[in-house]
Amino acid sequence: MPKMCTVCGKIYSKTIKRSHSMRGSIRRLSPNLQWARDTHGNRVKACTRCMKTAAKATA
Repeated sequence: MPKMCTVCGKIYSKTIKRSHSMRGSIRRLSPNLQWARDTHGNRVKACTRCMKTAAKATA
């Protein structure tokens, strides 16, 4: 199972890491995934952005 948010579908993104000599190497940025409960009470992996948005909607 990939590191993917089950709410919004966000997956990793690729960026270029630059050293002091400006040599580039590709690195992966993974989303900040946490275990959370959805509206039905099931455990899902959700990114913190989705968790924050869900908290604002219920408040």
